[in-house]
Formats: sequence, structure tokens, C-alpha cells
Amino acid sequence: MITPDTFVAMDPFGGVYPMFDLLEDMREREAKNKQEIDAKLQRADAPRTWITGTRYPRSSALDRMALVDLTIVSIPQKDELGDRPPPPARLATQSNTPVLAIAPGGTRFDTYGNAMVAWNGSAEAARALCAAVPLLSRAENVTIVHIEEAKPHALSPTDAAEYLGYYEIRSDIREVARSDRITSDVLAEAAALADASYIVMGAYGHARLQERIFGGVTQALSTNSNVSLFMAH
Repeated sequence: MITPDTFVAMDPFGGVYPMFDLLEDMREREAKNKQEIDAKLQRADAPRTWITGTRYPRSSALDRMALVDLTIVSIPQKDELGDRPPPPARLATQSNTPVLAIAPGGTRFDTYGNAMVAWNGSAEAARALCAAVPLLSRAENVTIVHIEEAKPHALSPTDAAEYLGYYEIRSDIREVARSDRITSDVLAEAAALADASYIVMGAYGHARLQERIFGGVTQALSTNSNVSLFMAH
């Protein structure tokens, strides 16, 4: 649990005022969250270490992610973000650890429910698929959704299905014709049709032109998705 070290308000004349009330409110919510999560983990007899920090949340989380198998975060509400990229997208693109972003108030995350793989044949999508095998092995149904591209990648959706077959994971392939619609909307619709509990997908930043296209998908779904996201970069 990471709490920022301080909040400040500024006036037009350069005055800076610490927002102690806001910080205290966040600490109270943090204590309540800790109590609820601790109780659930105790019922599950799960070993745990609770670490509390007072620093910039993203940098602290990235430091810790180097020694974990999976990072679990919540998808923030759109009005919490301003102009910033959503935290799940930033964490997924800036670390080598898979990120599971839970959609609060959306479709319930169920490890034994249906899963959807958003496949475009890229290295990022392949890494996400490989990392998600322990989850996908529990899924009731796995649907690989492939949006046709003008320049396809080397790895086809059939290759992805064959890879899952090595782990005795059966999957169906659904081809979606390319259109003028926003890719994130197409994937969200496909997830609804598949009744998916979560989407496995590559996380894309903005280092290359290709990532500029798919990076928008990562950010859009990390902001608006009603379905949990399993992402890897």
C-alpha cells in the first residue's frame, strides 16, 4: 500500500499549502483496506507481507515489482486520471512483471470463468499469453480474438492456440475483420460476446509507431474496461 508523502494546493500567486486533511483521509482509507484484505488472506491461509510506503506511488510499485510474479491493481475511474495515462498501463509497460488490473464494479473476476485472448501476433501479445498460462489452465473456455491487419505478424492465432494446446488448454479462434471502429471498442464487444471474466493482452507503450497504434488500446482499456485485464509488455 503506497501513500504519497504529501499533497499540496497552489494559488495563482505561488502560494503552496499542504493538504493535511486529504492525506489523513487517504491514510484512514488505507487502514480500512488493509484490514479487509488482511481478513480475506487470513481466511485463505495465504502467507503475506504488508509493506506501507510514503513516496511517489508508481516508482515505489515499480521497485517492488522486480521481485513478484504478478502485480494486481485496480482499474481507476476515468475522473481520477485527468490527462495522465492510467496506472495499470504505465506499470505494465514499464516493468517485466505481468499486471492483473481488476475492473471494480464491472464483470466479476473469476479464475474459473471464460477468458479472452486479444491476439495480434506481436511479441507483447506472446509474452502475455505465456505468462497467463497458469490462469488460462483454470478457465472454463478460452477464446482467441484476432483482428485482421493489413500487415500481419509472424505468429498467427493458430500458433497461439497450438501453444496453449501444449498445456492441454483448448481454445477457439474468432477472426474479426478490420474496420474503422476503435480497436478497444471492438475488443470490449468481443469480450462481452465471449462472456469473458478477463482479457489477456499485450501492453504497448509509445516507443515505436506500431506501439502508438496499440498503445492507445492499452490506455483505453485500462481506463474504460468493464472486464479485468491481464497485461504483459
